[in-house]
Amino acid sequence: MSQHGVTEALAAELAKAVDLIMHPMTVQQARLEAYMACERFKEESPLCAQVGLYLASSAQFNQEVRHFGLQLIEYTIKFKWNCITHEEKVYIKENAIKMLNMGVGPAEDRTLLHLKDALSRIIVEMIKREWPQQWSDLLPELSQACNNGEAQTELVLLVFLRLVEDVALLQTIESNQRRKDMYQALNNNMNDIFEFFLRLIEQHVTAFRETTRLGNYHKANAHSRVVEMVLLTLSGFVEWVSINHIMSSNGKLMHFLCILLNDKAFQCNAAECLAQITNRKGQTKERKPLLQLYGEEPLRYIYTASQMQVDNSNVQAIEQHHNFLKKLIQVLNGMVQQLVALWGKDEGTQRPAQLNVMFECLLLLVQHPSLTVAHGAALIWQLLLKHDGCSKDYLMVNNIPKLIHTIAPRIVKITYPSQQPDGVTQSPNSTEAYIRLEYDSEEDFAIYFFRCRTDFLEIFRQATLVQPLITYGYCEQWLQLRLRHAQSEPECSSINCSVLDPIYLEWDALVCVLDGVLSRILLVAERPAVAGGLRLLEECLKLETSNPLIYSILLSCISALFVFLSMSSCQLTPNNCVAMSGVALLPRVLDKIFRALVLKPPNELEKVQQKSAKNLRRHAASLLVKLAHKYPLLLLPVFEQINNHVECLLKEPSSPHLCRMMRTTLQEALILISNHFCDFDRQTLFIEHIVQRKRSEWLSFGEAFKSPLEFIRFVGLDKPPVYDIDRDPSIVQRSRILDALHVVLGVIKRCTWPDDPDRAQRGGFVIGCTDLGNPICRNPATKHVVPLLSHVLSLMRVLNELFRPEALAALSEGYRNIHGMLEHEKKLLMGICAIPADPLDTTIKTEPTAFEKMQTFMTLVTEGCYHLMGSAGPSLGRDLYQLVGLSDAIINNVFCCMDIIPDYRMRPIIRVFFKPFVYSCPPSYYESVLVPLFAHLTPLMCERLTRRWLYISSLYESGQLNGEVNDTQEVLEDQLNRTLTREYLDVLKIALVGGQIGADHVNAAGGANVVAMENEEHSMDSAPQSRAAQSALLSDTISDLGGQLLRNGPISNYILMTLLNAIAWNDGMCNMKAVNIAAPVMRFLAAEQLMDENKAVSAFTAVLQGMQVHGQHEANQSGLITLGVQFYELLRPKFPVLSEVLQHIPSVNAADVQKFDEKISVAPVKGNKVDRAKKDIFKKLTAQLVGRSVNQLFRHEVQIANLPPMQPNQKHASTNSNIMDSNQNANLSKLFRTEK
Repeated sequence: MSQHGVTEALAAELAKAVDLIMHPMTVQQARLEAYMACERFKEESPLCAQVGLYLASSAQFNQEVRHFGLQLIEYTIKFKWNCITHEEKVYIKENAIKMLNMGVGPAEDRTLLHLKDALSRIIVEMIKREWPQQWSDLLPELSQACNNGEAQTELVLLVFLRLVEDVALLQTIESNQRRKDMYQALNNNMNDIFEFFLRLIEQHVTAFRETTRLGNYHKANAHSRVVEMVLLTLSGFVEWVSINHIMSSNGKLMHFLCILLNDKAFQCNAAECLAQITNRKGQTKERKPLLQLYGEEPLRYIYTASQMQVDNSNVQAIEQHHNFLKKLIQVLNGMVQQLVALWGKDEGTQRPAQLNVMFECLLLLVQHPSLTVAHGAALIWQLLLKHDGCSKDYLMVNNIPKLIHTIAPRIVKITYPSQQPDGVTQSPNSTEAYIRLEYDSEEDFAIYFFRCRTDFLEIFRQATLVQPLITYGYCEQWLQLRLRHAQSEPECSSINCSVLDPIYLEWDALVCVLDGVLSRILLVAERPAVAGGLRLLEECLKLETSNPLIYSILLSCISALFVFLSMSSCQLTPNNCVAMSGVALLPRVLDKIFRALVLKPPNELEKVQQKSAKNLRRHAASLLVKLAHKYPLLLLPVFEQINNHVECLLKEPSSPHLCRMMRTTLQEALILISNHFCDFDRQTLFIEHIVQRKRSEWLSFGEAFKSPLEFIRFVGLDKPPVYDIDRDPSIVQRSRILDALHVVLGVIKRCTWPDDPDRAQRGGFVIGCTDLGNPICRNPATKHVVPLLSHVLSLMRVLNELFRPEALAALSEGYRNIHGMLEHEKKLLMGICAIPADPLDTTIKTEPTAFEKMQTFMTLVTEGCYHLMGSAGPSLGRDLYQLVGLSDAIINNVFCCMDIIPDYRMRPIIRVFFKPFVYSCPPSYYESVLVPLFAHLTPLMCERLTRRWLYISSLYESGQLNGEVNDTQEVLEDQLNRTLTREYLDVLKIALVGGQIGADHVNAAGGANVVAMENEEHSMDSAPQSRAAQSALLSDTISDLGGQLLRNGPISNYILMTLLNAIAWNDGMCNMKAVNIAAPVMRFLAAEQLMDENKAVSAFTAVLQGMQVHGQHEANQSGLITLGVQFYELLRPKFPVLSEVLQHIPSVNAADVQKFDEKISVAPVKGNKVDRAKKDIFKKLTAQLVGRSVNQLFRHEVQIANLPPMQPNQKHASTNSNIMDSNQNANLSKLFRTEK
């Protein structure tokens, strides 16, 4: 059989196989066999390209078969190009160009896109191997193909797009040298390439308009497709080419793009291309030319494009226009970023003359029904308001009133459209229609709206810093209007008002705006009149309502306006009437708050009313704490009055509605005010008054806290759940425990000494000085809470002992799973966003079951204990650490049963208790307190984490953990293990090196917040190590505590073992944390002569293992290479065996190891810096170890041979410069004539 006959026969067989694969009714086994036959042919047949060309160019085959033919050609070029003969290469190239000249099909036929893309990739793969050195006539050939018609032009543009993606955008070419060659060649020809693109735009836009005018829509679609492809291809170039090419011919390209924004056929692609240009980064000289877009003509084009009318009856047209506006927002955002980056940099860059057109455009876009468009415009306004020069410009100042009037209505909460009444049809151009278009669920929309609202409110805050009287005046008018309506409407008496009522939604928006504006009012010099603010506050106090929702809103208004009371108190003189009126208002404010605490709903048996009143009481109690925290000196003169009110509420037997948490919250407010007594004796008496009520309670718990079985009986875990909660006999005991715990927690968290050393000295708080001369202060709460700590520690011991087998067996059947994690904790750990909910929402979705109530109780008790002991260190200071037997008490209670408690119970021990406890310990107590604790903890944690990581690794290896599973117990355990490891490494860093503890462990004086177990980013593909991180790795030194721990043999060994293991555990974040700690640890151990050969080998091997696991990630690799070189420099001179460790790396070159040794023998550079040459050699030595990303594991290696070096770029003579025919159609005004 002839060669042609063999090709035909093979092609027919392959065509059958492809049809079999693609047919939906083919059985799985037959499909698999056909697929494997095709793959074998690709791999093994020498006729791969010939058969591919036959399949691709023969009209009798269907699209799937022709596409497979093109794939065969591409496969041959990618994987066999270096093996085939020169004649075969010429044969493939000539036939590919022939197919390009013939075209795959009409340009307007989008069903052939996959074939066109496949053909363009064949050309690009040849370019990557031959151009420019061995294919010098490529560009003329492509230019010639364009003369054959629109179909060929589209293919040529696809070639350019795929080429620029591989060379410049994605940089996917395996050979770096070849990529540089092509990058240089593209740049050498960029003038001609851009002229070519501009010529195509002119030519085909003109043809499109002419053919459309004549009614030849088939031909018009072809021209339209070419323009679309030119704009798409340009988008790949304009991001990285020199600005000179973009601005050539006096900015013709940007002029074209601005005009095309007004053409519905091309506006989306034009906007995308223009957005790439306006969002360019770079130096000032690269950015400055872009300010041409602020010329009158470009801005007018942009403005008219943004305001184009759309046919409201055509849903598809509305969606297309919406997509265009989203792209236009990106254009405007880029323009404004360029402006604020350049404004004021030099004399020549000031406010553009036509900036008012831009402002007008942005104002209209903020009003657009689509939240996405309005939000995008609002973010641009933020950029302008945050820029110092722009925000103070008269044009911006004049636009602020319009802006806030436009933004305010958007802050009113919008409900998801599915909640609209049935039968109500919405306009396709309404906000509801756009929400339905972009969001599939209420949850997604709620999260997005919350983000939008935050950014809308930020505009009010920023505007207040510029024009405080304008923003405050707006709030004042809005609040007065709302108050007048409230007095005349029945809204204040309607008890059934819900959080979805329009009246409430408007109140809610008003409060957010008022709070945002007044939170910035003290930061500006030009402040509103205090008298006006006090009048507004008085109006709020006058309004009487029995509606808990409206009452709660009024409390929020009072909270925001309270700043005026503070301002008036600063002006207090006998003749100052305004200040005196402020003093008179304070008791009325407090009265309003206390009346909210005792407000009863009309029907106390009705669940919604019950919840509504409870929310109000919670709000009132929290408000008192907020005021006590922000304005303690203002409340100090009326402390006795507040205290008497609170005492009455706490003693009142007929007020069971004031729940335990609210009582504790009220006491916390009193403690915050008492911190400003500046009198130790008076403050300690007050704390004793609070604590003494609970002292007897703690004593009475003695029996219950003796053993886990006693505790189980005490709280009712041994009995079946009682579904009628009120009849549960053990609920009283549970409430007593929580109440006693939270009172002590509140005292420790809130009570402190004065910040001012002089006041502390005069008030009797100072009891001595440190070695550095800093005063040592005593906490007024110490002598009252320290005696209770033994009971708290007993409770913590019992909570850990609940996981013993006998305790688990004692649980009743209904409480068998009581120790599981709460659902919201699981979601938090897994990074699932919580849906923002209104705290005043009274909607009762489901009543909590007895089991859920018990689970919540167990969580509250556990977390409360760790928060209490975690806050005790920072709050009580030396008085805590000097207690005799403290370390033993913590080991026997807090660290009890650590080998059996689950990971989620370990996390609060490490993060909430131990981290601040270590951080706050005075140096004089390191040896007596912290060293014994670390001696107990480090072996336990090392063994636990090692065991858990082995288990998690086995799950990955067995396939039980993979990307498809995200809600199983195993995934939860994996995330818990990662998070616990990171948190333990954080503790080690604080102990060994020092560092900041973070915002979650603030001193009680700063109002420590309850620590949230926040989820952290688990991705290993994090950003490369910052300079700060690299610097820390090189310069961190071991602290005094770290020195004591590392000189202790057993502790040092377990810490080192944990760090070295963590370097190779399969978590990128753990790896980076461990690397940053291991570097200073190893420097210390080497300096102190504490290293032996075994440790040295283990340490260096750990780095190599880390390279194997994490080396494919740039962020991890840089740290590991630096650490590896440091280890080798430190340890190689004393332990030559390390050279043998390197020799065991697979395929390592002995000469490279020798060279590395020689480099290391040279005296290291000054300090801890690592020589770049050493790092390069180490990187080369360990290259074989580096693992590959999952998406690279089974990839067929592509080999691209380097070509001879390119000649230096010669200036072309003007006669030869037209690689592509750049004759341009004249009369631009006719070409881009737009209707205005």
